[in-house]
Amino acid sequence: MFRWRRRRAAQGWSITARLRLLVLLCWAMLLVVSFTAVASLEAQSRNIRLLTLAQGPARDANTQVLRAMTDAVIGLNAYQLTGDRALLQPYFGARDRTIAALATLQGTLATGSAPGDSLNLHQELTDRQRLAVEQWWTTAAAMELAISRGERTEILHSRTLFARFSAANAALDEHLTTERDQTRVEARALASRGQAITGVATVVALIAMLLIGRRLGATISRPLTELRDAVVREREGGQGARPREDQGSSEVRAVARHFNALTDQRLALQQAQTRALSGHQVTTKIGRAIGVASDTRQALDVMCAALGEGLGADRVISHTLGADRTTSLGAQWHRPDLPPVPDLAELPDMREVAEVLWLSAESRVRDDLMVAEMQSDERVRVFCRVAGARASIMVPIGYGDRLIGMIYVLMVGEPRAWTASEVDVVQAVAGFVARAIIEAEHLDQQREYVERVQRLDQQKSDFLATVSHELRTPLTSIAGYLELLEDGDVGELTTQQHGMLEVISRSAARLRSLIEDVMMLSRIEGGANKLNFVPVSIPALITRAGEELWILAQSSAVELEIDAGPTAAIVLGDKTSLDRAVINVLSNAIKFSRPGSVVTISSTLDQEARRVLITCQDHGVGIPSKDQGDLFTRFFRASNVTDQSIPGVGLGLSIVKQIVEDHHEGQLRLVSVEGEGTTVVVDLPLYELPSAPEADGNDSQSGGVSTNRADLAH
Repeated sequence: MFRWRRRRAAQGWSITARLRLLVLLCWAMLLVVSFTAVASLEAQSRNIRLLTLAQGPARDANTQVLRAMTDAVIGLNAYQLTGDRALLQPYFGARDRTIAALATLQGTLATGSAPGDSLNLHQELTDRQRLAVEQWWTTAAAMELAISRGERTEILHSRTLFARFSAANAALDEHLTTERDQTRVEARALASRGQAITGVATVVALIAMLLIGRRLGATISRPLTELRDAVVREREGGQGARPREDQGSSEVRAVARHFNALTDQRLALQQAQTRALSGHQVTTKIGRAIGVASDTRQALDVMCAALGEGLGADRVISHTLGADRTTSLGAQWHRPDLPPVPDLAELPDMREVAEVLWLSAESRVRDDLMVAEMQSDERVRVFCRVAGARASIMVPIGYGDRLIGMIYVLMVGEPRAWTASEVDVVQAVAGFVARAIIEAEHLDQQREYVERVQRLDQQKSDFLATVSHELRTPLTSIAGYLELLEDGDVGELTTQQHGMLEVISRSAARLRSLIEDVMMLSRIEGGANKLNFVPVSIPALITRAGEELWILAQSSAVELEIDAGPTAAIVLGDKTSLDRAVINVLSNAIKFSRPGSVVTISSTLDQEARRVLITCQDHGVGIPSKDQGDLFTRFFRASNVTDQSIPGVGLGLSIVKQIVEDHHEGQLRLVSVEGEGTTVVVDLPLYELPSAPEADGNDSQSGGVSTNRADLAH
């Protein structure tokens, strides 16, 4: 029993058990008070029953006996004096009433008297009264008979017997009255004592329940208050807020244990977060330092120093491996009081270890290399002897399936329990180093690739310029001799010969256009030199393009309408490039127009937007919608043009787009509907000539660009 109580005390009572105990104690107190009250009421009830069922009825029955006997005496005396038998009526009924009253008295006293002296006294007094009654009635019967015979009777004896009866009746009545009064006094006293006892029991029960409830409440509320205070301190960031686990109910103790466990977990997490934050700061610092390093060697030197200082290590060693698995670059950092060590990659099997670690995506962490299990390995003993290491972290440097190198973080003097965050720092730094090395290699490869591309591009440009020049020179001679033949300077030609010459002339013109496009491409790819830009008159360009392509329009049976536009439509640019752009747009419109259609070209001025618009519209074959997205791609030709065998190479619009948008900050817009025609808009920024200064005898030049209208490029 005591062992169970000690175990329960150690474990703590649950709140339910405590409340159940409190309820049981309350019920016990209520039962005590109730039993006390019931006992008091029972005693009072017994006295009341004695008064109402015994003593009171007994006294009443005794009084009835007296009345009946008195009526009998009065009737008998009246008959004796008067001789009138009618006066015997009270006498005749009194006997029965007397006998009934005596029986009631006897029965009441028998049930209401406790065994003992009281019962014996009742019996004695009752027997005396009964004897006196019987003697009187015997005498009364003899007197009644004598009177009825007319004989003389002696009334004195009857009176003596009645006096004896009255004395016995009075003695019994006095005794019953005395008992009744005593019973009433006892009832009152018992009621007072019962009330006092009940009151005292109630007060004692209330005080006991108050004390028990207070103590029980204290055992519940005090641990809860301490637990609440601990939670508040924990919420406010207080340290060491731990509620007691050995007090209070079992539930409170369980909550305290769980709270303390959560506090321990929070502290552990906080410490882990602090270590992780510190590691992140070290990692970020090293990553930035590696990022600004000029080459791989500097990156390794910076990494070793920053890693050693950040982790508080004694020595950090790193090296990279070449394609033949020999050491390419090496770096190390150590405390000032430590000497440098040889290249660890030259130790037996170290390259194989690095290879295994990288392929298995693992690191090798050793808290103490001097334990017997470690020292049983010959390679570990050699490593400890050469590096002087007591604890180590070995992390491979690699990218993809390629092993690049190795990082060693070492403690020399004593073992060290490396944390996961420290290992993560070394792994992250290894990743930074790997990316830095890969990026450096990529930069070298890109630099070499760019140099090769630039050389090839220059060779291509030189080739195009040379080929264009070499093609243009004989083409000029061909064009000259064609002109001599067409003019008849070498004799008259037949109609068939004229037709052949026209074919040759058209082919030469296409070849010349192609050569000029190639030369223009060469110029465009060489870039625009805006220092050589001059004010260019757009009306002059449109007029000159119309004049140049008039013959082409006539030969194609196309009507050409030209609206040169306002003279203020001037742009700043390269005259040759812009001239080529306008000719390409207009020649395309003529080439893709049907015989008998009209081609219009015009220029307009948008003063609000400060733009010059060149609009060329034809009513030719148009361009399918599916092909319009590729129109400005070099050598692309629309599908309907290819189907109709219209000559061309697909360079015209791509050259126009580069000239307008890349070199002159303009826009090229095209709207076309297949079968209805095409509209091309060249949108260029307006150039305003500065107002001419007053003549002062000096030339008006600004920035190498002519500002005199007479000097406009026509």
